[in-house]
Amino acid sequence: MSNGHRGVNGNGGHTSMRQQDENYQYMTQDFESRVDKSHYDPFQDKDERRQIRHDYRKLIKTTEDNKREYADAFGQGLDDTLAEANNLFTKVRNTTEATLDSRLLVLSADITTQKARNLRVDHQLFNVDEFIAKVKSFCSGSSPEVVAENWVKLGKRATKYGRTVRSIDFMLGPLSVEKKKRKITKQVRLTKNKEDLVQPQQLEQNDIQKQTNETTLQVNQVYKILDQRGPTNYFEFITNPDSFSQTVENMFYVSFLIRNGVAEIDDSTGQPILATRATPSIDELSSGLTKKQLIIPLTMSLWEQMKKAYGIRRSIIPMRDTQENTLQAGKWY
Repeated sequence: MSNGHRGVNGNGGHTSMRQQDENYQYMTQDFESRVDKSHYDPFQDKDERRQIRHDYRKLIKTTEDNKREYADAFGQGLDDTLAEANNLFTKVRNTTEATLDSRLLVLSADITTQKARNLRVDHQLFNVDEFIAKVKSFCSGSSPEVVAENWVKLGKRATKYGRTVRSIDFMLGPLSVEKKKRKITKQVRLTKNKEDLVQPQQLEQNDIQKQTNETTLQVNQVYKILDQRGPTNYFEFITNPDSFSQTVENMFYVSFLIRNGVAEIDDSTGQPILATRATPSIDELSSGLTKKQLIIPLTMSLWEQMKKAYGIRRSIIPMRDTQENTLQAGKWY
């Protein structure tokens, strides 16, 4: 198989392809070892994920239907729900199922709040509004003297429930405080040359739009290069042997193409082959186009390994002038 600029010639060519396969397998294993599959696994079985979502939705519906019963102070339904949710969460490895778990957790928190409000003390429901109404009725009277006397009676009755030892009061500060006179010091201003002073300018909407247009332009340029070149090894396509930062940028631009469904990566041959594809049709989008995502932690050491493994000495995507992406100096960002 040809990658566009390198052919297979004799035993040496087969040895080179075998070496590339071994290097790719090594890097793939290294990438997968960095992903904690106990929390995130993009390759989790689809049937298992579908069953987890079904169980979560069933549990949420049951909780919503029995919300009033679960809010009872002595009900055990919410405890059983949380126990089942904890068991389900041990199988969650993707964000879709984690979102359903969060939804169930918020619903359980609301029910727990209502359950706390319905808590009975000595088998009697304590209602704050009812208590205030009864205090008002007890302390009211036909004259101010009667009202004051009723408040005294209420205080004596309440004292036995809240008797505490008299605490010591502290005096915050000395008896006399002399106000210190404020010393006015003269600040010596450093005079600068007016030629060296730069007036900062506020960042305008046009500057932000310019950066957005620049990104779109680069993505379109990368698509044209890939379309003209044809199927190419992914690492050979994005790697710039002379610039680590532009390698990261190339990976960023290619991710836009894959997200929009105009490019794809095929690793059925043992190598990640990047190629353009037709724009997804309306039927594909409505039926739910399946996309797989993988987070690749690209570091300087991995960048050096890719250059060495694939013998990359020239960048397929031309080097971009760093001056083009520099915003106008003297502005606030």
